[in-house]
Amino acid sequence: MKYLFADLETFSACDIKRGAHRYAEDPSTEVLLFGYAVDEQPARVWDVTAAPEMPEDLKLALAEVTAGRAKSVWHNGMNFDSVVLDYLGIVSLKPEDVIDTMVIAYEHGLPGSLADLSSIYRLDEDHAKDLDGKRLVQLFCKPRPEHVKLRRATRETNPDDWARFVNYCRLDVEAERALFKLLPKFNISRKERELQALDARINRRGMLMDMELARAALRYAEAEKARLRAKTSELTNGALDNAVRTEALRAYLNDRFGMKLESLQKSEVEKLIAAEGIPEEMKEILRLRLTSAKAAVRKFKAIVDCTNKDGRLRGTLQFRGAMRTGRFSGRLFQPQNLSRPTIKSWQEIEGVIELAKQGTLEWLYPDVFDALTNCLRGEIIVPPGRKMVVADYSNIEGRTLAWLAREDWKITAFEAFDRGEGADLYKLTYSKAFNVPVEGVTKAQRQMGKVLELAMGYGGGAGAFVTFAKGYGIDLHAMADDVMPVVPQDVAEKSASTWEWAKENKRTGGLDRQVFIACDSVKRMWRNANPHIVRFWFEAEDACVTAIHEGRRVTFCNGRLAAERRGNWLTIQLPSGRCICYPSPKAGELGEGTGGFVYYGVNQFTRKWEKIGTYAGKIVENITQATAADILCEALPRLEAAGYLPILTIHDEVLTEAPDAEAYNHKAMESLMCELPKWAAGLPLAAAGFEGCRYRKD
Repeated sequence: MKYLFADLETFSACDIKRGAHRYAEDPSTEVLLFGYAVDEQPARVWDVTAAPEMPEDLKLALAEVTAGRAKSVWHNGMNFDSVVLDYLGIVSLKPEDVIDTMVIAYEHGLPGSLADLSSIYRLDEDHAKDLDGKRLVQLFCKPRPEHVKLRRATRETNPDDWARFVNYCRLDVEAERALFKLLPKFNISRKERELQALDARINRRGMLMDMELARAALRYAEAEKARLRAKTSELTNGALDNAVRTEALRAYLNDRFGMKLESLQKSEVEKLIAAEGIPEEMKEILRLRLTSAKAAVRKFKAIVDCTNKDGRLRGTLQFRGAMRTGRFSGRLFQPQNLSRPTIKSWQEIEGVIELAKQGTLEWLYPDVFDALTNCLRGEIIVPPGRKMVVADYSNIEGRTLAWLAREDWKITAFEAFDRGEGADLYKLTYSKAFNVPVEGVTKAQRQMGKVLELAMGYGGGAGAFVTFAKGYGIDLHAMADDVMPVVPQDVAEKSASTWEWAKENKRTGGLDRQVFIACDSVKRMWRNANPHIVRFWFEAEDACVTAIHEGRRVTFCNGRLAAERRGNWLTIQLPSGRCICYPSPKAGELGEGTGGFVYYGVNQFTRKWEKIGTYAGKIVENITQATAADILCEALPRLEAAGYLPILTIHDEVLTEAPDAEAYNHKAMESLMCELPKWAAGLPLAAAGFEGCRYRKD
């Protein structure tokens, strides 16, 4: 196979943060440099500004690629370079023509940045990304700042820097080629390539957005922000005009109230507002901060900024962007973290949308920001003659975990419920944990069962239970009063012993004795009811640690999974055949008796490449979520082939556009999504959906 390694440097007045499709569409966008190398030939750079005619060797190489006799290799080429080349009419590369080293990195648990990868692989200076490149990109790839007399730097205005820029482009190609050889290929398969191409088609298809709503929301947002700034200034006697500016607000609260606050994150601010003894004036300022900082406004702005002229928003998915599990991650307006509606009725939300468009929203909804947050899902619409068909897997993580662990009572329960014959899982969970008849489980007890399922599946303890319980509005003291009379004596005694240990080691999580013992007791009772899942945690950890120490393949989970040390990598092969990858694993570094292992990854808090510790429950969480992602990926090609064109995935939910005909409906889509691949035989899969002209949370 012949390879063309390539990289572009471009100019545009459009901010690249608006996404590749909006960027490429902008009239000011142009290609400056086209770096390339064929196989092992030295990298060259076509300076488009100096010689508009494409070099013959590059022309021939691209012809080989488009004819299917060669592949082009790019870094982020699937979602940027090939998009720009297509919009500008230089060459049309099909997704199947493109190999993307950024995606290969994501597929194997590595960061996507070329500079980060060059550092991780310690490429020598000739092959490493030029560290001066950021300055050169700022200089040549965008307009100069307004206060600078020279509005655009070019080859003519800055010849010395231009020569460095050309070399920077050449080095990018060299680094990309070197990394292509060095990157692991455990997950390179025909199926993965087909899924990459499908993801590219979804991104290029995009989704139609209600721009009238988005612009109306922005107008409201600007007016509301002005009101909040004025209110903040009034409350602080002009000392502050914006409660969102963290450092200024922290300094003001210290000076005015003597409060030295380490964190002004939402959860901490909410605690302060609810706390006794905090001055009402301070609480009001903190309320203004919460209102001003709502993410909905930023999302509406992203929609307006990033949507193409045809009203479609493109490029919102990153294939395998969640590096450990391989789930899709979100881009641009971040569809993966849309907040849950606070208005429960969809009819009411439709009314809010119409009021926003009419400019009369504040007449009925004084908290404009909160009302607009409910409209975000409704931004996604379909054109005339089409309808939106949506389906979401039902509790796919819980079902996948039970199937992997072979927790048979749970699998049977899911199957019975899907046939319409049995109680739902949350009632059964409470019934099983507390040994009470399922028929007598109350609404409050079912809620307890739900919290147990969400909190306990990946090794969570009392702390995890508390977090989820608070999220679902459970009063912990009332819960303790209710459950302790039915907790078996031996369980209560073990939990009391754990309390003494936690108190001595300052690990009580701020809970009093009664609540701690109750939370620890329900944890123990859930584990007693789910012995196969508990065994799965430690099987997974033992297999990984054994594979690291002994350098051999270790199967577990009844042969469905396999851990293996491959050079400087630990892989866990999933039932689908795909692998979860852990770079540079080492066991025994988490402390004596803690189990687990460490590996290198991007720390979600520091965003740095560093050692990360993992343990039994977290390993199983990775495996379960990765397997669920594989189920979703199996369904996407079937949906597209059947005429349900995917426009977005949000976790375990798929949004599609289909012809507005009776034959296309959510029941048929649900059936397509629940067809099991051979490797998932016996998994109790179910989906639920709806159809309409606008997206909603059904």
